[in-house]
Amino acid sequence: MKKLNVLLIALWLTASCSKDDDNTTEAVNLCAIPSVAPQNAYDNSKPCSIAVSRSGMIAVGAYNGYGLNAEIKIYTSYQNFSNGIVKSTLTAVSPEAMAFDADNNLYVSETEIVAGIKVYDHIGDGAFAVKKTIQDDFNNPRGLAFDAQGRLFLADDGTGRIIRFDNPFNSDAHVTIGNWDPGIKALAIQGNVMYVANYVTNSVSRNTLKPDGTSGGLTHAIDFDKATDLSFNGTRIVVTSFDSGKLGVFSECNFSDGNGIIYDNLNANFGTAFINNNIVLAATHDANKVTQLLLF
Repeated sequence: MKKLNVLLIALWLTASCSKDDDNTTEAVNLCAIPSVAPQNAYDNSKPCSIAVSRSGMIAVGAYNGYGLNAEIKIYTSYQNFSNGIVKSTLTAVSPEAMAFDADNNLYVSETEIVAGIKVYDHIGDGAFAVKKTIQDDFNNPRGLAFDAQGRLFLADDGTGRIIRFDNPFNSDAHVTIGNWDPGIKALAIQGNVMYVANYVTNSVSRNTLKPDGTSGGLTHAIDFDKATDLSFNGTRIVVTSFDSGKLGVFSECNFSDGNGIIYDNLNANFGTAFINNNIVLAATHDANKVTQLLLF
């Protein structure tokens, strides 16, 4: 059994999580911080980034070293992923972050040498064609996340900027929505909430977005040693650190220091992605595995 370090499990409820004052059972289910247990580990060479589309397509990107080409494996479903059935294989330079848009087009942060976003056009049935590479004055572009309006947000690690693309498939135009500290590695967006992981400041911040896609400001932040990646689904937030080997689970209901579960012996992971509210895939790079984690 893997060693589990529990900082604190918060059982108090917040008003934002309760749809009905009389429906306390539903509120507890929504707001309770889940535990995590590894279920299965699937062979995958040097996995680093993981993305899951709305339709259930899965992309797993490898990291082979600084500025080197690496494969991105495309699976058309979770079932095919679990059975090792690869539909197609793409190539990118140091693909450390990825995101699908609503049409299953794939966006890849080529973090090193290229310093751009490679855009793959989904031409159907898990097949892709390179459309373009977006480049500007990016400095180690990392985290990618789409909002519900189809706008793409980029965490520019080297400068600390978060950059918004309103129509990234058809236009390279972009604007900076704000400046964070350099070291931002990952973004996760749901509704008007955006979480940002910062490796240098050892923190994860909760921020709001205005309807026009501009920054609404920071609301909360927690300490997390060498925060590298994060995922957000429903009320659940999963944070990983490859360097510290930690994985943390938090609740959107009360995102604060001490109000979460921290694991330090689940193997070191890079990217993560939710399959559904209860299953997370994690890139266990050094073990050449993608680990399936159960949240319960």
